[in-house]
Amino acid sequence: MLILVTLLAAQLPCLIANVVRGGPGLGTIQPSQGDYFQATKGGGHGDYHLIVLAPSSVQEMADFVFDGFRLAEKYRNPVMILSDGALGQMMEKVILPEEGSLPKTTPAWATTGKKKEREHNVITSLFIQPEEMEQVNLRLQEKYKAIQSEVRYEEIQTEDAEILLVAFGLSSRICQKTVDLAREKGIKVGLLRPITVYPYPYARLNELASQVEFMLTVEMNAGQMVEDVRLAVEGKVPVHFIGRMGGMILSPEDILHKLESVHESHNAVNV
Repeated sequence: MLILVTLLAAQLPCLIANVVRGGPGLGTIQPSQGDYFQATKGGGHGDYHLIVLAPSSVQEMADFVFDGFRLAEKYRNPVMILSDGALGQMMEKVILPEEGSLPKTTPAWATTGKKKEREHNVITSLFIQPEEMEQVNLRLQEKYKAIQSEVRYEEIQTEDAEILLVAFGLSSRICQKTVDLAREKGIKVGLLRPITVYPYPYARLNELASQVEFMLTVEMNAGQMVEDVRLAVEGKVPVHFIGRMGGMILSPEDILHKLESVHESHNAVNV
């Protein structure tokens, strides 16, 4: 993480792929989403953010390599692809972008060794004076405000949804089947999938909170993204959680059972 925070402070673009497996420790080789906090809240010192893309398919894993480099270069900020062990080992058809779709450029801030045409470029993450360090932080915070324009998410059957599932990555693929199962039973369920988990779609979730009875966050961890969902809804509706850890995966039926249980308890309270 020391290398990562150095890149952040020096505002050097890079792309990181995190294919999450069950942990903590040496753990398993099975899929997990236990690195959400590390990716979105920071695993090193300082006030900083990565741009974090959460794919739900092998196609997106490939696409996000190109998107990630574009975003990294645009904002001079590290980007992470937050995937998991299942997607990392999955085989699906993939259409790759054409060669040359990422043009090679030499930005004005780069240290190219050719200083005859310009002043020296100094790239560092060391700022001894606190006044100077504060100014660096203020510039970074302004950049993070600009990055909020890059929020991405996918909605599935939210138009008339009375219950909302919130899930990212592999969990969101499982939830799509749960949506179908629930609607077959006459339960109006929708799904919001954050594609960027930083920046996070707080505003859209807040809007949907005015429409639904409750939200259910589905994750392969002990409950991490659920904190962002609760921040987003600002207490407008209850936010419930279901998850498994250590490389275990929820089934669509597991999620449906939890959803029905919560739905019944809400109806009992409202009678």
